Amino acid sequence: EFTLTTKHTTKLTNRNSTSFTMHNFLNRTQSSWEKGSTGMLDDIWDTPEVFRRVLEELVPSCSKDDFTPPPRSPNSEMPPRRVKLPTLSSPLPQSHGLSGKTPLDVLSACHGRESQNRVVIVGSGTSYHAALTAEYMIETIARIPVEVQLACEFRHKAQMLKKGDTLIVVSGSGETTDSVECVRSLRGSSTGNDVLVISVVNEDDCTLKRESDATINVLAGEEKGLTSTKVFSATILSFFLFSVALGEACQKIEPEEMSRLMESLEALPNLVQLVLDREASNLRTNPGQLQTGDCKLWEIGCQNVMARNFIFLGRGLNFPMALEGAMKCKELAYIHAEGYPAAEMKHGPIALIDQFMPVVVIAPKSDPTYDKIKSNIEEVNARSGSVIAITEDSNNELESLSEYVIHVPETHEYLAPMVVVIPLQLLAYMMGILRGNKVDNPRGIVKSVREGFMMAASP
Repeated sequence: EFTLTTKHTTKLTNRNSTSFTMHNFLNRTQSSWEKGSTGMLDDIWDTPEVFRRVLEELVPSCSKDDFTPPPRSPNSEMPPRRVKLPTLSSPLPQSHGLSGKTPLDVLSACHGRESQNRVVIVGSGTSYHAALTAEYMIETIARIPVEVQLACEFRHKAQMLKKGDTLIVVSGSGETTDSVECVRSLRGSSTGNDVLVISVVNEDDCTLKRESDATINVLAGEEKGLTSTKVFSATILSFFLFSVALGEACQKIEPEEMSRLMESLEALPNLVQLVLDREASNLRTNPGQLQTGDCKLWEIGCQNVMARNFIFLGRGLNFPMALEGAMKCKELAYIHAEGYPAAEMKHGPIALIDQFMPVVVIAPKSDPTYDKIKSNIEEVNARSGSVIAITEDSNNELESLSEYVIHVPETHEYLAPMVVVIPLQLLAYMMGILRGNKVDNPRGIVKSVREGFMMAASP
């Protein structure tokens, strides 16, 4: 379907023998910038600052100075770090069926094998992927079982939640119709007043906040692009902090582990900035003039811009990132893409893999299932698939198994999704620009806002 001929000259040919050269695509890129298609890139570039803002708000002992910690001796003590979620510490009102308890009390009661209560998280689109990430984090850190459902399905089901259960609703705008109707459907049931409802939103004034018992604001600020990028990242970070607070309440985090988590958390904004500096600084300073070889993600985008299909693979915490990478590929590049748990590749997708199928594999060595992911890469190679691997800087094991390896800084296993999602967002953005798409305003995308609904659809 395509041929990359030299470092600076690319010839791409589709099945209809229509050819394009790199010069054509660069003209499209310049044209896209002239039309003002930089909003989404600005959103992604804001992610480190958003992370700093979230940490300053929810981990009060963190200040801006903490994000570049000075060297200290091995025997020096670190000041204690504690996650503060005030909305989860205020008692529920007398009118509530769980009055007198705090949301944290209700959630903590869901812990343990003997507990009959459960936690359900619902969301749509990107928020659903954030909910899946939250499921892994809450179950692993706090040891509380979680069920995740699509909001569009949950709202139409017979309500089975009972007294003491918790419903967490995720929506960046706080106005997503399916998500709002989930709450209203629950409230209209016989046990609606006996269930704790928590909303996770990016708006101070929204329907979900008004109709919930407690709200977590992810503090990402307004997005210029229509598709979610920094809001998604901020939501994952907020869920991580939420999981840590629950883990502490359930006494499931040892002090030493807590110290390691907080130390990794302090470094997170700078690690994300490092990824952006590597992969997107040229895109910001020399828009429309990049060539293959100027940056690895741009080269990957140029080589795969005419691909008809993508597969994104990940395991554990990185499976939702595979789903998110596939969604961004569809939304921005208009290329069909699917995200799968890596082990499920053998159940269907493997039959589609050939030399024309790019396969993006999220394979950080910090992942406990890394060896299995490596085996998945070998299976793709055995079928002549084109592997694009994402792993840590120190890992060179995938170089011989992959066509491209995107390196990211090392971090804690729980924080890795917030680092690896950045190159996934940038890759989709770059391919969208190369194809001449309106990446800030993709066709057919509908986004809810406080005033009602806003549809951005290209003809």
